[in-house]
Amino acid sequence: MTGVAELAVARNAEIPHLESREAYFDFFDGLAVEAKDDATAKKLPGGLLKSYLLETVGPASTSESFSQIFRRSNLHLEEVTGDDQLFRVTDAGRQGIGLAEKFSDRYLALYTMLPSQFSDGFVRRSVLMNPMLDNLWLSSQTFNSLWGYVRNVNSGRRYGRITFEHESLFAIGDEAEDFEKESRASRFTMVDRLDEIDDRMRPLQRTYAPLHSIVHLRMPAAGRGGHDVYYDGKVTNRSDSFLDHRGTLKHIVDVYGQLTSSVEKRLWFSGGDEADSVLSTRGAVAEIVFAEELSEATFRRWIMTLFNNRRNRFRIGGFHTWLNNRKVHANAIDQHLWQPMILELTTKRVFAVLPEGTCGNTINRLVSNIQRYVDPNVTAYIGDTNYADLIPEPGRVRVA
Repeated sequence: MTGVAELAVARNAEIPHLESREAYFDFFDGLAVEAKDDATAKKLPGGLLKSYLLETVGPASTSESFSQIFRRSNLHLEEVTGDDQLFRVTDAGRQGIGLAEKFSDRYLALYTMLPSQFSDGFVRRSVLMNPMLDNLWLSSQTFNSLWGYVRNVNSGRRYGRITFEHESLFAIGDEAEDFEKESRASRFTMVDRLDEIDDRMRPLQRTYAPLHSIVHLRMPAAGRGGHDVYYDGKVTNRSDSFLDHRGTLKHIVDVYGQLTSSVEKRLWFSGGDEADSVLSTRGAVAEIVFAEELSEATFRRWIMTLFNNRRNRFRIGGFHTWLNNRKVHANAIDQHLWQPMILELTTKRVFAVLPEGTCGNTINRLVSNIQRYVDPNVTAYIGDTNYADLIPEPGRVRVA
Protein backbone atom coordinates (compact mmCIF):
# COMPACT_ATOMS: atom_id res chain seq x y z
CA MET A 1 0.00 0.00 0.00
CA THR A 2 1.23 3.49 -0.78
CA GLY A 3 -1.19 4.95 1.72
CA VAL A 4 -1.82 8.57 0.76
CA ALA A 5 -1.59 7.95 -2.99
CA GLU A 6 -4.16 5.18 -3.03
CA LEU A 7 -6.48 6.95 -0.62
CA ALA A 8 -6.29 10.02 -2.82
CA VAL A 9 -7.69 7.92 -5.64
CA ALA A 10 -10.30 6.50 -3.30
CA ARG A 11 -11.09 10.02 -2.02
CA ASN A 12 -13.18 9.69 1.12
CA ALA A 13 -12.75 5.95 1.64
CA GLU A 14 -10.64 6.51 4.75
CA ILE A 15 -12.10 5.05 7.94
CA PRO A 16 -12.59 7.98 10.33
CA HIS A 17 -11.66 8.23 14.00
CA LEU A 18 -14.81 7.41 15.99
CA GLU A 19 -15.25 6.91 19.71
CA SER A 20 -17.04 3.59 20.06
CA ARG A 21 -18.18 0.33 18.50
CA GLU A 22 -21.72 1.73 18.25
CA ALA A 23 -20.44 4.79 16.37
CA TYR A 24 -18.56 2.67 13.84
CA PHE A 25 -21.48 0.31 13.33
CA ASP A 26 -23.83 3.28 12.85
CA PHE A 27 -21.34 4.70 10.35
CA PHE A 28 -21.30 1.47 8.34
CA ASP A 29 -25.07 1.15 8.65
CA GLY A 30 -25.47 4.62 7.17
CA LEU A 31 -23.28 3.64 4.21
CA ALA A 32 -25.28 0.44 3.74
CA VAL A 33 -28.55 2.35 3.58
CA GLU A 34 -27.05 4.68 0.95
CA ALA A 35 -25.80 1.71 -1.07
CA LYS A 36 -29.08 -0.17 -1.49
CA ASP A 37 -28.45 -0.46 -5.22
CA ASP A 38 -25.34 -0.58 -7.38
CA ALA A 39 -26.05 2.76 -9.06
CA THR A 40 -26.05 4.56 -5.70
CA ALA A 41 -23.03 2.58 -4.52
CA LYS A 42 -20.93 3.99 -7.34
CA LYS A 43 -21.34 7.44 -5.76
CA LEU A 44 -19.87 6.28 -2.45
CA PRO A 45 -16.14 6.69 -1.72
CA GLY A 46 -15.09 3.12 -2.42
CA GLY A 47 -18.41 1.68 -3.48
CA LEU A 48 -19.75 -1.12 -1.28
CA LEU A 49 -18.37 -2.22 2.07
CA LYS A 50 -15.93 -5.13 1.68
CA SER A 51 -15.22 -7.54 4.54
CA TYR A 52 -12.26 -9.93 4.46
CA LEU A 53 -12.46 -12.93 6.78
CA LEU A 54 -9.01 -13.93 8.02
CA GLU A 55 -7.52 -16.53 10.32
CA THR A 56 -4.62 -16.18 12.70
CA VAL A 57 -3.21 -18.90 14.91
CA GLY A 58 -0.95 -17.25 17.41
CA PRO A 59 -0.79 -15.26 20.63
CA ALA A 60 -3.71 -12.98 19.75
CA SER A 61 -5.46 -12.91 23.12
CA THR A 62 -4.36 -9.35 24.04
CA SER A 63 -4.59 -6.11 22.08
CA GLU A 64 -0.79 -5.79 21.99
CA SER A 65 -0.20 -9.33 20.71
CA PHE A 66 -2.95 -8.86 18.11
CA SER A 67 -1.32 -5.61 16.99
CA GLN A 68 2.07 -7.32 16.68
CA ILE A 69 0.62 -9.81 14.22
CA PHE A 70 -0.51 -6.98 11.93
CA ARG A 71 2.85 -5.19 12.15
CA ARG A 72 4.30 -8.08 10.14
CA SER A 73 2.13 -6.81 7.29
CA ASN A 74 3.21 -3.18 7.79
CA LEU A 75 -0.21 -2.36 9.17
CA HIS A 76 -0.91 -0.59 12.47
CA LEU A 77 -3.84 -1.09 14.82
CA GLU A 78 -5.44 1.54 17.03
CA GLU A 79 -7.78 0.07 19.62
CA VAL A 80 -11.21 1.65 19.68
CA THR A 81 -11.66 3.24 23.10
CA GLY A 82 -12.64 0.68 25.72
CA ASP A 83 -13.06 -2.14 23.17
CA ASP A 84 -10.30 -4.74 22.91
CA GLN A 85 -12.07 -6.52 20.05
CA LEU A 86 -12.25 -3.63 17.57
CA PHE A 87 -9.33 -1.78 15.96
CA ARG A 88 -8.88 0.97 13.38
CA VAL A 89 -6.34 -0.23 10.80
CA THR A 90 -3.87 2.24 9.32
CA ASP A 91 -1.15 1.85 6.70
CA ALA A 92 2.46 3.07 6.83
CA GLY A 93 1.24 6.61 6.17
CA ARG A 94 -1.20 6.32 9.11
CA GLN A 95 -4.19 6.57 6.81
CA GLY A 96 -7.28 4.68 8.03
CA ILE A 97 -7.77 1.91 5.50
CA GLY A 98 -10.01 -0.41 7.50
CA LEU A 99 -11.51 -1.62 10.74
CA ALA A 100 -10.56 -5.01 12.21
CA GLU A 101 -12.93 -6.91 14.48
CA LYS A 102 -11.83 -9.98 16.42
CA PHE A 103 -14.55 -12.62 16.48
CA SER A 104 -12.23 -14.85 18.51
CA ASP A 105 -8.50 -15.30 19.09
CA ARG A 106 -8.47 -17.17 15.78
CA TYR A 107 -10.88 -15.43 13.40
CA LEU A 108 -11.33 -11.79 12.45
CA ALA A 109 -12.99 -9.56 9.89
CA LEU A 110 -11.26 -6.68 8.15
CA TYR A 111 -13.81 -4.08 6.99
CA THR A 112 -12.85 -1.53 4.36
CA MET A 113 -14.43 1.04 2.04
CA LEU A 114 -11.48 1.08 -0.35
CA PRO A 115 -12.34 0.15 -3.94
CA SER A 116 -11.80 -3.52 -4.70
CA GLN A 117 -8.88 -2.83 -7.03
CA PHE A 118 -7.00 -1.54 -3.97
CA SER A 119 -8.46 -3.61 -1.13
CA ASP A 120 -8.05 -6.99 -2.87
CA GLY A 121 -4.39 -6.27 -3.52
CA PHE A 122 -3.47 -5.00 -0.10
CA VAL A 123 -5.22 -7.89 1.69
CA ARG A 124 -3.51 -10.41 -0.61
CA ARG A 125 -0.08 -8.83 0.03
CA SER A 126 -0.75 -8.55 3.75
CA VAL A 127 -1.44 -12.29 3.94
CA LEU A 128 1.42 -13.40 1.68
CA MET A 129 4.03 -11.49 3.67
CA ASN A 130 2.69 -12.61 7.05
CA PRO A 131 2.89 -16.26 8.21
CA MET A 132 0.51 -15.43 11.07
CA LEU A 133 -2.39 -14.64 8.72
CA ASP A 134 -4.35 -16.68 6.21
CA ASN A 135 -7.57 -16.32 4.24
CA LEU A 136 -10.66 -18.33 5.01
CA TRP A 137 -10.66 -20.80 2.13
CA LEU A 138 -14.21 -21.85 1.28
CA SER A 139 -14.29 -25.10 -0.65
CA SER A 140 -17.24 -26.08 -2.82
CA GLN A 141 -18.27 -28.46 -0.02
CA THR A 142 -18.48 -25.48 2.36
CA PHE A 143 -20.45 -23.49 -0.21
CA ASN A 144 -22.89 -26.40 -0.47
CA SER A 145 -23.45 -26.13 3.28
CA LEU A 146 -23.99 -22.36 2.99
CA TRP A 147 -26.38 -22.99 0.10
CA GLY A 148 -28.32 -25.40 2.29
CA TYR A 149 -28.55 -22.68 4.94
CA VAL A 150 -29.77 -20.18 2.35
CA ARG A 151 -32.48 -22.61 1.23
CA ASN A 152 -33.59 -23.31 4.78
CA VAL A 153 -34.01 -19.72 5.95
CA ASN A 154 -35.36 -18.06 2.78
CA SER A 155 -38.43 -18.40 0.63
CA GLY A 156 -37.75 -20.19 -2.64
CA ARG A 157 -39.27 -17.16 -4.38
CA ARG A 158 -36.34 -14.95 -3.38
CA TYR A 159 -33.59 -14.35 -5.89
CA GLY A 160 -30.09 -15.70 -5.47
CA ARG A 161 -26.80 -15.74 -7.32
CA ILE A 162 -24.15 -18.46 -7.51
CA THR A 163 -20.97 -18.55 -9.60
CA PHE A 164 -18.93 -21.55 -10.73
CA GLU A 165 -15.40 -21.07 -12.01
CA HIS A 166 -12.55 -23.39 -12.86
CA GLU A 167 -9.31 -22.29 -14.49
CA SER A 168 -7.14 -25.18 -15.68
CA LEU A 169 -3.86 -23.40 -15.03
CA PHE A 170 -1.76 -26.54 -15.21
CA ALA A 171 -3.70 -28.58 -17.77
CA ILE A 172 -1.68 -29.14 -20.94
CA GLY A 173 -1.59 -31.94 -23.44
CA ASP A 174 1.09 -34.58 -23.45
CA GLU A 175 2.55 -33.19 -26.66
CA ALA A 176 5.31 -30.60 -26.23
CA GLU A 177 3.72 -28.15 -28.65
CA ASP A 178 0.66 -27.90 -26.37
CA PHE A 179 2.68 -26.34 -23.55
CA GLU A 180 2.27 -22.75 -24.72
CA LYS A 181 -1.45 -23.02 -25.37
CA GLU A 182 -3.76 -20.86 -23.29
CA SER A 183 -5.21 -22.64 -20.28
CA ARG A 184 -8.93 -23.40 -20.27
CA ALA A 185 -11.09 -21.19 -18.07
CA SER A 186 -14.77 -21.86 -17.41
CA ARG A 187 -17.04 -19.39 -15.61
CA PHE A 188 -20.80 -19.64 -15.25
CA THR A 189 -23.18 -17.59 -13.10
CA MET A 190 -26.78 -18.49 -12.25
CA VAL A 191 -29.12 -15.67 -11.21
CA ASP A 192 -32.69 -16.76 -10.54
CA ARG A 193 -35.20 -17.60 -7.85
CA LEU A 194 -33.75 -19.95 -5.25
CA ASP A 195 -36.14 -22.75 -6.23
CA GLU A 196 -35.08 -22.49 -9.88
CA ILE A 197 -31.37 -22.52 -9.07
CA ASP A 198 -31.81 -25.52 -6.78
CA ASP A 199 -33.75 -27.48 -9.41
CA ARG A 200 -31.29 -26.82 -12.24
CA MET A 201 -27.91 -26.75 -10.51
CA ARG A 202 -27.47 -30.48 -9.75
CA PRO A 203 -28.36 -31.76 -13.26
CA LEU A 204 -25.94 -29.26 -14.79
CA GLN A 205 -23.16 -30.33 -12.43
CA ARG A 206 -23.60 -33.95 -13.49
CA THR A 207 -23.03 -33.05 -17.13
CA TYR A 208 -20.26 -30.43 -16.83
CA ALA A 209 -17.46 -30.93 -14.27
CA PRO A 210 -16.33 -27.26 -13.90
CA LEU A 211 -19.72 -26.51 -12.32
CA HIS A 212 -18.54 -28.40 -9.23
CA SER A 213 -16.14 -25.52 -8.51
CA ILE A 214 -18.23 -22.94 -6.64
CA VAL A 215 -16.39 -19.65 -6.09
CA HIS A 216 -19.17 -17.23 -5.15
CA LEU A 217 -22.59 -17.26 -3.51
CA ARG A 218 -24.94 -14.38 -2.80
CA MET A 219 -26.62 -15.01 0.53
CA PRO A 220 -29.92 -13.08 0.71
CA ALA A 221 -30.22 -10.55 3.53
CA ALA A 222 -33.09 -10.46 5.99
CA GLY A 223 -34.29 -7.31 4.22
CA ARG A 224 -33.29 -6.07 0.80
CA GLY A 225 -30.22 -7.21 -1.09
CA GLY A 226 -27.69 -9.74 0.08
CA HIS A 227 -24.06 -10.58 0.81
CA ASP A 228 -21.63 -11.75 -1.87
CA VAL A 229 -19.41 -14.50 -0.40
CA TYR A 230 -16.24 -15.47 -2.30
CA TYR A 231 -14.06 -18.57 -2.02
CA ASP A 232 -11.13 -16.65 -0.50
CA GLY A 233 -13.16 -15.24 2.39
CA LYS A 234 -14.10 -11.88 0.88
CA VAL A 235 -17.71 -10.82 1.56
CA THR A 236 -19.29 -7.75 -0.08
CA ASN A 237 -22.27 -6.11 1.58
CA ARG A 238 -25.09 -5.51 -0.90
CA SER A 239 -27.76 -5.26 1.78
CA ASP A 240 -29.20 -2.21 3.52
CA SER A 241 -27.98 -3.33 6.97
CA PHE A 242 -24.46 -3.61 8.33
CA LEU A 243 -25.69 -5.63 11.31
CA ASP A 244 -27.27 -8.15 8.94
CA HIS A 245 -23.94 -8.28 7.07
CA ARG A 246 -22.04 -8.84 10.30
CA GLY A 247 -24.45 -11.61 11.27
CA THR A 248 -23.71 -13.35 7.96
CA LEU A 249 -19.96 -13.07 8.63
CA LYS A 250 -20.37 -14.63 12.06
CA HIS A 251 -22.41 -17.50 10.60
CA ILE A 252 -19.68 -18.21 8.01
CA VAL A 253 -16.98 -18.08 10.68
CA ASP A 254 -18.98 -20.44 12.90
CA VAL A 255 -19.40 -23.02 10.12
CA TYR A 256 -15.76 -22.67 9.08
CA GLY A 257 -14.43 -22.83 12.62
CA GLN A 258 -16.32 -26.06 13.36
CA LEU A 259 -15.03 -27.60 10.12
CA THR A 260 -11.41 -26.63 10.81
CA SER A 261 -11.56 -27.91 14.40
CA SER A 262 -13.00 -31.23 13.21
CA VAL A 263 -10.24 -31.55 10.61
CA GLU A 264 -7.55 -30.89 13.22
CA LYS A 265 -8.94 -33.38 15.72
CA ARG A 266 -8.76 -36.13 13.12
CA LEU A 267 -5.61 -35.09 11.30
CA TRP A 268 -2.99 -34.38 13.89
CA PHE A 269 -0.53 -37.23 13.62
CA SER A 270 2.05 -37.88 16.34
CA GLY A 271 4.10 -40.62 17.97
CA GLY A 272 3.28 -42.33 21.25
CA ASP A 273 4.53 -41.13 24.62
CA GLU A 274 8.24 -41.56 25.31
CA ALA A 275 7.32 -43.89 28.15
CA ASP A 276 5.51 -46.23 25.77
CA SER A 277 7.42 -49.44 25.21
CA VAL A 278 5.81 -49.86 21.79
CA LEU A 279 5.95 -47.14 19.15
CA SER A 280 2.47 -46.05 18.24
CA THR A 281 0.91 -43.30 16.17
CA ARG A 282 -2.39 -41.57 16.29
CA GLY A 283 -4.19 -39.32 13.88
CA ALA A 284 -5.43 -39.60 10.31
CA VAL A 285 -4.19 -38.88 6.82
CA ALA A 286 -5.88 -36.40 4.50
CA GLU A 287 -6.60 -37.75 1.02
CA ILE A 288 -7.75 -35.66 -1.95
CA VAL A 289 -8.87 -37.84 -4.86
CA PHE A 290 -9.09 -36.49 -8.42
CA ALA A 291 -12.22 -37.29 -10.41
CA GLU A 292 -10.02 -37.99 -13.44
CA GLU A 293 -6.35 -38.91 -13.48
CA LEU A 294 -4.07 -36.01 -14.45
CA SER A 295 -1.88 -36.35 -17.51
CA GLU A 296 1.85 -36.65 -16.81
CA ALA A 297 2.45 -33.28 -18.47
CA THR A 298 -0.20 -31.55 -16.35
CA PHE A 299 1.08 -33.23 -13.20
CA ARG A 300 4.67 -32.16 -13.88
CA ARG A 301 3.67 -28.57 -14.57
CA TRP A 302 1.69 -28.39 -11.33
CA ILE A 303 4.51 -29.86 -9.23
CA MET A 304 7.12 -27.55 -10.72
CA THR A 305 4.92 -24.54 -10.00
CA LEU A 306 4.09 -25.77 -6.50
CA PHE A 307 7.67 -26.20 -5.27
CA ASN A 308 9.61 -23.72 -7.43
CA ASN A 309 7.48 -20.64 -6.85
CA ARG A 310 7.68 -19.12 -3.37
CA ARG A 311 4.40 -17.23 -3.87
CA ASN A 312 2.35 -20.07 -5.35
CA ARG A 313 -1.42 -20.04 -4.86
CA PHE A 314 -1.29 -23.04 -2.54
CA ARG A 315 1.09 -21.30 -0.12
CA ILE A 316 3.21 -24.44 0.18
CA GLY A 317 6.97 -24.85 -0.18
CA GLY A 318 9.64 -27.41 0.66
CA PHE A 319 11.69 -30.10 -1.01
CA HIS A 320 10.25 -32.70 -3.35
CA THR A 321 11.56 -35.96 -4.79
CA TRP A 322 10.31 -37.55 -8.00
CA LEU A 323 9.71 -41.25 -7.33
CA ASN A 324 8.57 -41.74 -10.93
CA ASN A 325 6.75 -39.70 -13.57
CA ARG A 326 3.45 -40.05 -11.69
CA LYS A 327 4.47 -39.81 -8.05
CA VAL A 328 6.25 -37.20 -5.90
CA HIS A 329 7.20 -37.28 -2.22
CA ALA A 330 7.65 -33.94 -0.47
CA ASN A 331 8.89 -32.77 2.90
CA ALA A 332 6.76 -29.68 2.69
CA ILE A 333 6.34 -26.44 4.60
CA ASP A 334 3.03 -24.66 5.03
CA GLN A 335 3.86 -20.97 4.64
CA HIS A 336 1.07 -20.16 7.11
CA LEU A 337 2.84 -20.64 10.48
CA TRP A 338 5.81 -22.36 8.73
CA GLN A 339 4.68 -25.76 9.92
CA PRO A 340 6.17 -28.95 8.38
CA MET A 341 4.06 -31.65 6.78
CA ILE A 342 4.53 -34.67 4.55
CA LEU A 343 2.92 -34.78 1.11
CA GLU A 344 2.66 -37.57 -1.41
CA LEU A 345 1.29 -36.38 -4.73
CA THR A 346 0.34 -38.61 -7.65
CA THR A 347 -1.61 -38.20 -10.86
CA LYS A 348 -4.62 -39.75 -9.06
CA ARG A 349 -4.58 -38.26 -5.57
CA VAL A 350 -2.81 -36.25 -2.88
CA PHE A 351 -1.98 -37.55 0.61
CA ALA A 352 -1.11 -35.15 3.45
CA VAL A 353 0.22 -35.99 6.92
CA LEU A 354 0.11 -33.10 9.39
CA PRO A 355 1.95 -33.18 12.72
CA GLU A 356 0.10 -32.09 15.84
CA GLY A 357 -0.17 -28.31 15.99
CA THR A 358 -0.38 -27.75 12.24
CA CYS A 359 -3.27 -25.51 11.24
CA GLY A 360 -6.22 -27.38 9.74
CA ASN A 361 -6.68 -24.44 7.38
CA THR A 362 -3.92 -26.07 5.32
CA ILE A 363 -6.41 -28.72 4.20
CA ASN A 364 -9.15 -26.17 3.49
CA ARG A 365 -6.70 -24.24 1.31
CA LEU A 366 -5.54 -27.36 -0.51
CA VAL A 367 -9.07 -28.56 -1.27
CA SER A 368 -10.31 -25.12 -2.34
CA ASN A 369 -7.40 -24.32 -4.66
CA ILE A 370 -7.23 -27.80 -6.19
CA GLN A 371 -10.91 -27.41 -7.07
CA ARG A 372 -10.24 -23.95 -8.47
CA TYR A 373 -7.15 -24.71 -10.55
CA VAL A 374 -6.52 -28.48 -10.91
CA ASP A 375 -9.67 -30.62 -10.71
CA PRO A 376 -13.10 -29.10 -9.96
CA ASN A 377 -14.66 -32.37 -8.84
CA VAL A 378 -12.26 -33.73 -6.24
CA THR A 379 -13.39 -35.81 -3.26
CA ALA A 380 -11.55 -35.27 0.02
CA TYR A 381 -11.27 -37.58 3.02
CA ILE A 382 -9.93 -37.09 6.51
CA GLY A 383 -9.04 -40.63 7.47
CA ASP A 384 -12.13 -42.65 6.57
CA THR A 385 -14.47 -39.65 6.89
CA ASN A 386 -15.61 -37.66 3.88
CA TYR A 387 -14.45 -34.05 4.27
CA ALA A 388 -17.94 -32.83 3.33
CA ASP A 389 -19.42 -34.75 6.28
CA LEU A 390 -17.34 -32.66 8.71
CA ILE A 391 -19.08 -29.45 7.65
CA PRO A 392 -21.99 -28.53 9.96
CA GLU A 393 -25.37 -29.19 8.44
CA PRO A 394 -27.74 -26.23 8.02
CA GLY A 395 -30.85 -26.03 10.15
CA ARG A 396 -33.92 -27.85 9.00
CA VAL A 397 -36.41 -24.97 9.30
CA ARG A 398 -37.65 -24.03 5.84
CA VAL A 399 -39.51 -20.84 4.92
CA ALA A 400 -42.51 -21.52 2.70
